[in-house]
Amino acid sequence: MANAVPTLEDVANLAGVSKSTASRILTARNGASIPYSAETQRKVRAAVAKLGYQPSKIARGLSLARTGIIGLVVPSLTDSFFPHVTSVMETRLAEAGYSVILVNTADRSAIETSRIEDLLSWQVDGLIIAPAQETGDAGLYWRLWQRGIPFVLVDRTFPETPFDSVSTDDETGAALAVEHLIARGRRRIVCVGGPVGVSTNRLRHAGYTAALIRHGILPQPEYALELPSTEEGGREALRRMLALNPRPDAAFCFSDNTAIGILESCGEQGIRVPDDLAVVGYSDLPHSKLLKTALTTVRQPRPLLGRHAVETLLACIQKKGRPCAQIKLPVELVVREST
Repeated sequence: MANAVPTLEDVANLAGVSKSTASRILTARNGASIPYSAETQRKVRAAVAKLGYQPSKIARGLSLARTGIIGLVVPSLTDSFFPHVTSVMETRLAEAGYSVILVNTADRSAIETSRIEDLLSWQVDGLIIAPAQETGDAGLYWRLWQRGIPFVLVDRTFPETPFDSVSTDDETGAALAVEHLIARGRRRIVCVGGPVGVSTNRLRHAGYTAALIRHGILPQPEYALELPSTEEGGREALRRMLALNPRPDAAFCFSDNTAIGILESCGEQGIRVPDDLAVVGYSDLPHSKLLKTALTTVRQPRPLLGRHAVETLLACIQKKGRPCAQIKLPVELVVREST
């Protein structure tokens, strides 16, 4: 049939070899010794080039017990933190010869479970996952671990588990932010973050609380605002802060996006930053320094986070049964105009 997609059988016929011979030559790893002459190998590869044959990765994976595919699972493709980390991971995986299937769980545990099962049906070689943690239940990950499926958790982790993970020091980062605000004379410090079921939020809240107590400041429940990590969440945070008595003089946000929403709303309402309200974010997204009032924030090493996650997964794939790696990367406070 004209324009038909060439098959392995077509390659074998053109090269004058059996289908099994063509398959063994084409699926051999680089540098591997195979029992065929250089001339036979040349004929097979010439036939591939002439026909434009593309081997099936799934079929190759079945023969090698490897597909060369990694699943990347993230809770959001709109929050600019995860897409940036994902981009780094995709680049490094491509360098290592892997293709990537990227899925978005919308921070929902049910969607996460469904998407991971879909990826496993594609026989991916491993998974890098930023868990949804909507329910705080690690049951899905215990099942993956018990099945011996290589996976690495990135950014978000589960305490007291043996899972490979790469995260940043969120508790210390939060403490750095609050210590900085206190050094600037602020005492009525609000924290603005997402649900504490998410490990990053829980650790940042712990660092916030510990820093207040170290300086003799009693944490106030009404000063802990649980809101989405979005600009609209920041706008709502400012509305709630303005209703508090006494009114807060500083806000520590668990994300740059929330802090940006507060800054924009302050500008609209004539609230001076940092005179009336000092604001600190978290992550140091690329646009945070480009705002009208540049944002003080805690910088997470996003490129390192992505690269370490990939290297940890590759080690996990190659050395099953090795001790787990739980890497915690340092963060730093970047002081700008908002404080």
